[in-house]
Amino acid sequence: MPGMISFVNHMNNQSHYGPIGVFDSGYGGLTVLKELVKTLPQYDFLYLGDNARAPYGTRSFETVYEYTLQCVNVLFDRGCHLVVLACNT
Repeated sequence: MPGMISFVNHMNNQSHYGPIGVFDSGYGGLTVLKELVKTLPQYDFLYLGDNARAPYGTRSFETVYEYTLQCVNVLFDRGCHLVVLACNT
């Protein structure tokens, strides 16, 4: 997945359970991340925005599914035990 991801780390706590992953096809999910941080300050977060392949809205269901699966797996590989899909696609 060359050149496809942007990460934003919000690490307060270094939680025993690992960060909560937040995924979006671009940067729009940063507003979701902001609210999650405000609502759940005791947790750490890792945001992945796939801005290199955005927009997803013009793609087939199969392509969106594959891209989403790839990105969610990246977040799991980086220690997230929960991933929030902050994308409207």
